[in-house]
Amino acid sequence: MAQDEQTQQLIDFFSELTLKELNKQFGDKGEAMHKLFSRQFEIHYNNYEHMMPDLLAKRHGINSLFLMALDDVLCEVRASFNALKETAISIYHSMLLDYLKTEVASIQQSDNPWDEFTKWVQKGNAANYDNDYFQVVEVENEKDCFGFDIQNCFYFDILREAGKPELGSILCDYDMIIAYLIEDWIEFSRNETIAAGDKRCTFRYCKK
Repeated sequence: MAQDEQTQQLIDFFSELTLKELNKQFGDKGEAMHKLFSRQFEIHYNNYEHMMPDLLAKRHGINSLFLMALDDVLCEVRASFNALKETAISIYHSMLLDYLKTEVASIQQSDNPWDEFTKWVQKGNAANYDNDYFQVVEVENEKDCFGFDIQNCFYFDILREAGKPELGSILCDYDMIIAYLIEDWIEFSRNETIAAGDKRCTFRYCKK
């Protein structure tokens, strides 16, 4: 599983945060559980590397592999689906919350926070989702509402290929980290998701 530097850094970051979370939850058992996580991650990577032909695909696909490996570990202790979800989201909080808090604070301090927010989302979409893996389409950009659709979900593609489509909804909850940070002034809704069987994921943001 020889990696380019960027991909290896991301894998190492997931591994480090997973170890911390397992130690926090399981104490002395955390180290052994992390070894199993690392082994399972490598197995999943080797199995689905063919679906990740470039750096962008790897950057996104690693999220699905992380979740599958974490599921393997928690199945060993007969953890519930909710426990898996809470553990995964806790790791994402550790990874992203401080960064997102800084970004949102900067947006709110700008002259036009709503305009700045929509530009921030558009920039993120261009960098991450304007590609064949996700096929983002902007569908609404008005005075008080902004929306886009994801027409393909690469995270779900890998999970479905692995026979684990039920894990897709956990990665959907990742979006709620941002929703929580903006809930005082922006309402977020996503009534359709590919993981739930819909043909698209609908992201809608409206000023309160």
